[in-house]
Amino acid sequence: MATNTSVCSICDLRHVTSSSKLWCPECEEALCPECSEYHSLSKGTRSHKTIPISQYQSLPTFVTEIQQFCLYHNEKYQQYCIKHECPICYKCIKEHGNCNEVVPLEDVCSEVKTSELFRDLEQSLKDVLENIKRFQKDKEENFKYFQTQMKDIPIEIDRIKTQIKQHLDKLKKEFLTELEQVHNTNNGRIQSIISSLNDQQNEISNYSTELENIKKYASDLQTFLGMREIQSKVINNERLLKSKMGNKSLFNLNIQLVKDDKIQEILTSVKKFGSILIREIPSANTYMVNKKTGQAQIHVPNKIQSINNISVKFNQKVYSQYEETKECSITPQGLLLFIDN
Repeated sequence: MATNTSVCSICDLRHVTSSSKLWCPECEEALCPECSEYHSLSKGTRSHKTIPISQYQSLPTFVTEIQQFCLYHNEKYQQYCIKHECPICYKCIKEHGNCNEVVPLEDVCSEVKTSELFRDLEQSLKDVLENIKRFQKDKEENFKYFQTQMKDIPIEIDRIKTQIKQHLDKLKKEFLTELEQVHNTNNGRIQSIISSLNDQQNEISNYSTELENIKKYASDLQTFLGMREIQSKVINNERLLKSKMGNKSLFNLNIQLVKDDKIQEILTSVKKFGSILIREIPSANTYMVNKKTGQAQIHVPNKIQSINNISVKFNQKVYSQYEETKECSITPQGLLLFIDN
C-alpha cells in the first residue's frame, strides 16, 4: 500500500502532522500514540491487532503494496475466485457470476502461516540456499585445487628439465605460455560461476529474511498473496541451478599435464612437451537437496462436499434371521449391529 507510514494517517486527514508508532493491518493505517489509544477502544476497531510501525516497514515492498480493499469498488475483500486466483469484494460477485469456484477469503487465508504450504515455502528457501552454499563451497575448493595443480605442473616440468635442459628450456617456454592462456580462460569460467552462485545466495537469503518478516508481521491476506512472489523467485533459482547442472557449469575443472610418451627422445625427435587437458569432472557435492513435503504451489482448501452430491456404492448383502430390522449400527471395529424391535 503506497502511503507515508512515518506519519499518523488519522492526524494527516485532520491536517496535523504526528509521528506514527503503530500500524493497523486491518485498517491499513499508521497510528500515533493518541490515535492508537482511541483505535483500541473504538467498538469497530478494538479487535484489530496493531504492530509497531518498524515491523511493518520491515516487510518487503511487494507485500506492503497488497491492497485489502477492492481497487474498483473500495470495499474490503471478502471472497476469493479460484478460477482467476484473485480476491474479490461482494460487488465483484456480479463480474464473477460465471466462475464456478468462489469461496470465502477467510477459508483461503486462515492459518496460512502455519499451513503445510507455508512450511514448504520456508523449506524451499532453505533447500535452495543450502544448495547454493554447497555448490559455492565446492567451486571454491575446486578453484584452490585448480591453483595447486597450476603450480604442480611447472615443478614436474622442471624435474624433466634437469635431464634435457637445453632443449627443454625452449619447450618449457612454449608450453607455459599455452598453459597460462588455458588457465586464464578456464579460471575466469570458475570465478564466473562462483560469482553467479554468490548472487543467488544473496537473493535467496534476502527472500528468506523477507519471508520471516512476512510470517511475523504481515496479515494473513498479505502473507497469502505475497507468498506467490517469493515462490516465483524460489522456482526461478531452482531452475537456474538445474540449468547450471545441465550445461556442466558446475562440473569441476582440473588442469593436468599429459606428457608425451616420447619425452625421453626430446633431444632428437620430440617437438612438443605435451598437451594441456581440462577435464570437467562431476562433483560428488553437485546434487539438489529438496526436503519439502510437496510442490509449494498456491491453492485453496477443498470445498465441502454437499450431502446431496454424495453417492453410495454397494459393498455387500447381509442376511438376517429376523423378519424385520428396526435399526442398525457399525462399531469402530467394523462390526454390524441390528435391532429387531
